[in-house]
Amino acid sequence: MAVAKINSSHEPLKQPCNCYRVSSLIETILETEQTSNLKDKYVLGEQLGWGQFGVIRVCTDKLTGEALACKSISKDRLVTSDDARSVKLEIEIMTRLSGHDNVVDLKAVYEDENYVHLVMELCAGGELFQQLEKHGRFSEAEARVLFKHLMQVVLYCHENGVVHRDLKPENILLASKSSSSPIKLADFGLATYVKPGQSLRGTVGSPFYIAPEVLAGGYNQAADVWSAGVILYVLLSGMPPFWGKTKSRIFDAVRAADLRFPSNPWDHLTQSAKELVRGMLCTDPSQRLTAQQVLGVFSLDICSLVSFIVSSHQPVL
Repeated sequence: MAVAKINSSHEPLKQPCNCYRVSSLIETILETEQTSNLKDKYVLGEQLGWGQFGVIRVCTDKLTGEALACKSISKDRLVTSDDARSVKLEIEIMTRLSGHDNVVDLKAVYEDENYVHLVMELCAGGELFQQLEKHGRFSEAEARVLFKHLMQVVLYCHENGVVHRDLKPENILLASKSSSSPIKLADFGLATYVKPGQSLRGTVGSPFYIAPEVLAGGYNQAADVWSAGVILYVLLSGMPPFWGKTKSRIFDAVRAADLRFPSNPWDHLTQSAKELVRGMLCTDPSQRLTAQQVLGVFSLDICSLVSFIVSSHQPVL
């Protein structure tokens, strides 16, 4: 669960065109003129998960029979104006990013007296976290495929001026139950915009995956790369690189950033995997690999990789 929720957007919110409200609603969060009722088009089914502001359930299109997912955000839990603005920002960011192969597609948004409902594609394979629990860890070959797709969507976010701020296996979904299923990045509830040179503030993220500069009080999109580096470490080893029994001890371990590679399993993994993790878990954000550079690393051999990481971090061609 996220540590805190801070909305740092400096851009005006743009109203997506696929938002609806029930006709009887006078005061709305979405401020849309289009009227429709979720329950006229969809049947809500079993609960799939829950979050800070509501639940996620299966929802079925009455006309086509298509199975989708519906995230229902309770308006009672939106206590402050920032809470409501964060919901609008989540919808806007998902609308902007929808269409990428590795982003959960937002279909439509409905508002009624009690909830804001986000209707999204259903990812039948569940969370990547569940697969980690089941298998312990992934082979290097399996992790490479998953991680390349993750970095492609992280780069897509950054190119669109978006920082996710809560990358973790629980927010990475598998589109299907197939062993070769593509991943889908989900839960943009903590995502926000970041401008070039801008420094964001506020402790935002999940303890094991949070970057040290977030805890220090100033960060940018490089924090996503740190979180992705932690994910890579977990995929390959089954354990987070920085550990603690309490949230405060986890934070202390993240600040210390004493990165180690225990012999089991790291002696059985390639040197290039370790070097990539080191490059992503560099404590200096200005020297950390960017998402674009991480993707470039996939085409390098180990000698080129080591040379690149200890160099001045010029962009990979």
